[in-house]
Amino acid sequence: MKSRNLAVASIAGAAALLLAACGGGGDTAQTGGGDGGSVTFVAWGGNAQEAATKGWLEPFSEETGIQVVQDSPNDYAKFQQMVESGNVIWDVVQSGSDIGVVDDPNGILTEIDCTVVPCDELNGLFGAEKYGIPALVFSVVLGYNTEAFDQAPTSWADFFDVEAFPGKRAIYAKDASGGLQGLLDLALIQDGVPIDELYPLDVERALAKLETIKDHLIFYNDFAECTNLLATGEAVMANCYNGRIALAEEEGLPVGLVWSNQVQYADYMVVPKGAPAEENAMRLIAYMVDKDTSAQLGSFIAYGSPNPQASPDPDVADTLPTSNELSGADAPIRIDDAWWVENLEAVNQRWAEWKAQ
Repeated sequence: MKSRNLAVASIAGAAALLLAACGGGGDTAQTGGGDGGSVTFVAWGGNAQEAATKGWLEPFSEETGIQVVQDSPNDYAKFQQMVESGNVIWDVVQSGSDIGVVDDPNGILTEIDCTVVPCDELNGLFGAEKYGIPALVFSVVLGYNTEAFDQAPTSWADFFDVEAFPGKRAIYAKDASGGLQGLLDLALIQDGVPIDELYPLDVERALAKLETIKDHLIFYNDFAECTNLLATGEAVMANCYNGRIALAEEEGLPVGLVWSNQVQYADYMVVPKGAPAEENAMRLIAYMVDKDTSAQLGSFIAYGSPNPQASPDPDVADTLPTSNELSGADAPIRIDDAWWVENLEAVNQRWAEWKAQ
């Protein structure tokens, strides 16, 4: 029988879809060499794992002499089977928080060694957990077509203002995974709810606010569609991942983004119980989140460091969620994972009903 966490893996599954969609997976690779032993790192594959290789794994191996062996993609069922069978071959695994970073309800994780990992440096929106360390931050942002308006939108208030900003709005609507990308939270904010009073979410109030623009909405089911809809002008605004907007901008497409109320997510690094190279695993995780090295990832992909003391390359800082955190009413949003664990099934059902009405 699946536990409560693995049964609702779709909460952070949106992150996996985003990362995996950037490229293929299923490859095993080796980074570096030396006499420091080895450690096996597992992520989602694609461009994100390539960025991790350049930003973290290769320099880590060069500095420590520890060989990094890579595998992909992460698979929660495979992870659990490894631990339960006692045949663990992975050491550091990139995962969503839903794997159980707070309390490890499935008994499959190793407690993070904070004498090695600088846990106390992680005092921002995403802190160190007993069984997992946030290593990268990405966000859902308000994306828009730069050719659609004389004056660009500046906040989610403009998303709901179809008179001043006419045109279709695209939203990810396949299901409620990823906390609906913060869409209900954003609707409530635009209906007057303060950021610090969002939870427990008033789902009906949020849907009522969305109802006011429902005729102007396009529902999409694949995150790759977001920037395509914007670039073609089929939609003038959309809730997109910041990384996809950054890639589209690099390709010269007419898209831009607004950082107001960005909905931030983090991927965590965890260590399976019984990992063969636990000591090296902790050293690798420490490197990934240390204030002096964690921001290296952002030079290769538009993900920020959860360490507030990290200093990204100024040339890429304007693309990173953590370098563009506004304050006050425009501050970043973090969905309440615990609330979504308890309410995902009910919200999924209500969301499907609302779409069909």
